[in-house]
Amino acid sequence: MLRLFRDTLHIGLFVDRVVLVRVSGGLRARSTAQKTETVLSADDATSAAATLDLLQHLLQESRWQGADARVQVSNALVHYAIVPASDMLLSAADEMALAQLKFRQMHGGSDTEWDIRLGNLLSGQDQIAAALENGFVQRLREILKEADSRLCSLEPLLMSTFNRIRRQLVGADFWFALAEPGLLMLARLQGANWVSLAAVTMDEPLAWVLPTQLAEARLMAGSPSDAARVYLYAPGVDCAGCHAGPDRELVDLCDSKNLDPLAGAQALGLGLEH
Repeated sequence: MLRLFRDTLHIGLFVDRVVLVRVSGGLRARSTAQKTETVLSADDATSAAATLDLLQHLLQESRWQGADARVQVSNALVHYAIVPASDMLLSAADEMALAQLKFRQMHGGSDTEWDIRLGNLLSGQDQIAAALENGFVQRLREILKEADSRLCSLEPLLMSTFNRIRRQLVGADFWFALAEPGLLMLARLQGANWVSLAAVTMDEPLAWVLPTQLAEARLMAGSPSDAARVYLYAPGVDCAGCHAGPDRELVDLCDSKNLDPLAGAQALGLGLEH
């Protein structure tokens, strides 16, 4: 029988684990295979390579092969920057050049070392930009090719999560907190503008880190004004006792029934374009 719909393989690449979810069935999509495997013997210097080594090993199994691959990459493996709006940016090439300049200033290296993507190209707003090392992306493509899989989307976790849940984020001024084991991303948005973004290593429980970092961000801003609402998305992280500090409302976006993995395989294979 001719297959009308090609299967989708959702892949999550993290410092400590690789998550695979295969979705079949087209309009009647269903998860047909699921696996989470721990990355062993990785440290900060080798974590990206160790994660890709594990992915290559897992994809040797036939049940993961021959699918359209949609990949999410942990924030710990991504570099971020905020690209400011400017009347001098007249084209997508101008905006990309500014993003490249930002990453060179922050991390060094040349333009050829970064695979950069912008959150809202030519929006006229301050926006988020993410960069993956080109060597990482090239090896990922090679691994997927070996598994007869086609890379359809490659998204940093922060961008992917924000795009998926943005309709739940109500208000013109708010904090958005995304936690994964060991790392908290804390952003403030005003309208469509990304005002600030910080990556915080978590050695303490989220219930202690979140209010502390919100207070610190307010001090760093040097302004008495503050967003009154904090949206928190933290799958796989213990949120017991979490609060946002005085005068702020904490909205937990994680359904207690949602064990992820990869947010229900992106609503059963519908996925997100990048």
